[in-house]
Amino acid sequence: MGGRGKRTPVAAPSHGFTIIELMVTVAVAGVLLAIAVPSFRTLTANNALRSTASDLVTALHTARAQAVNLRAEVRLSASGGDWSDGWLIDYPAGSVETDQSFTAAGGVAVSEDSGLDELIFAPSGMIDNAALFIVCDGRSGETGRRIRLGRFGRIENDFFECDQGP
Repeated sequence: MGGRGKRTPVAAPSHGFTIIELMVTVAVAGVLLAIAVPSFRTLTANNALRSTASDLVTALHTARAQAVNLRAEVRLSASGGDWSDGWLIDYPAGSVETDQSFTAAGGVAVSEDSGLDELIFAPSGMIDNAALFIVCDGRSGETGRRIRLGRFGRIENDFFECDQGP
């Protein structure tokens, strides 16, 4: 019975990572993050620009519609005299509507080309002066938004190269 009953030990299978596999995984993740982070910043900045322009168009539509519905003047004004700080829809006294305020997204600049700091919508939906809003941020070569409001309340919203004049 010499050597017949002896068994040689068999190594159990390994269920973990080796240090080399872990280092390769971390390196691949680092490369993917290096590629993704600038794209994410651009995506975030574009969303802020689009959101601010959309909020401004919404406020213009709302102020005009409410002036017609309430048969009263409704005022849309820049917060603190600067459109980049946001804007406020101011309803007439005695109205069931409550004033609404909007804010521009961080880093987004909103300006009105002729220097208007308020628009007053008449009960007919008209305003005294046409307005041209420019919505941009500080990135070079960016595409912003140009929002035109005609005297009869018609709104045109188009793309705009922010490095050029209105």
